[in-house]
Amino acid sequence: MHNCSIRLFLLVIVLVSGSAMAANQLPDWFEPYPLAALENETERNVPDYQLPLSQIARIQGLLRTQNEIRLSGELVRRTWQLATGNTPAQGFEHVRDQLLRAGASILYECSSRQCGASNLWANQVFGYANLLGVDSTQNYLAAEIATGHMAIYSVRRGNGRVYLHVDYIHSEEMAARSETDTRWQERLNNQGHVLLPDWKLSGDDRVLEILQLLGDRPTWQLRLVLHQRVGSGDTGLTESNAEAQQLEAQLLDTGVDRNRISVYGVGSLVPSVLGDHESVLTIIRLQD
Repeated sequence: MHNCSIRLFLLVIVLVSGSAMAANQLPDWFEPYPLAALENETERNVPDYQLPLSQIARIQGLLRTQNEIRLSGELVRRTWQLATGNTPAQGFEHVRDQLLRAGASILYECSSRQCGASNLWANQVFGYANLLGVDSTQNYLAAEIATGHMAIYSVRRGNGRVYLHVDYIHSEEMAARSETDTRWQERLNNQGHVLLPDWKLSGDDRVLEILQLLGDRPTWQLRLVLHQRVGSGDTGLTESNAEAQQLEAQLLDTGVDRNRISVYGVGSLVPSVLGDHESVLTIIRLQD
């Protein structure tokens, strides 16, 4: 009985430790820069994380930005030193490309002196003095992903060492919402089409999910059809066509192959699809 209790206790320790480790990891799709050496790693809960969306400055001893987002969640913080011969831009683009393939929305990015002083990023934003480097070598971006937000920073120090830093603020709420919302992808896979009611181009996370789907299914071609109800008995073609062009441009700007995506606006010409909804997005899978 005593041995059984010990085994049960150890099992609980392993399960709890495993859950904690799962919560304190970077996203599954993230791959570190080749041959980079992990120099610093921390994880902690942050009730008030400041994500800069503009150049930073110090005014009366305080960090100031023209635009920012305040976040809360689990902070996973990693800093790598890149191998000799690699540049800050190479490390930065390595992560940026992964973000785009994962369907991330880039909220803000800057480079060189446009970002502000490197000592502010190192000491006041990321809290790691080794990130203090030459201002002209800086790269920074802030992005929103399905499970939270990420801040990426790269810089070259005066001694020539190159650093790449990642802050990942994991949001349980966003992760749970993403898991629920992505069920439409299963329906699309099973039946070849899916209807997404009350869809809006602005502020809809499904744009990110569409990008993620295209990345996960490199042979798929999708047709997107926007249905929109307007007042005064109008067909809504003008409005839905304009939104269709915006959506197509947004997808193509992230690097989606034009041959894999087509977007149309049909207004209120298919009332059976609209039903009681003001807007509906129909996604049709053309081929595997």
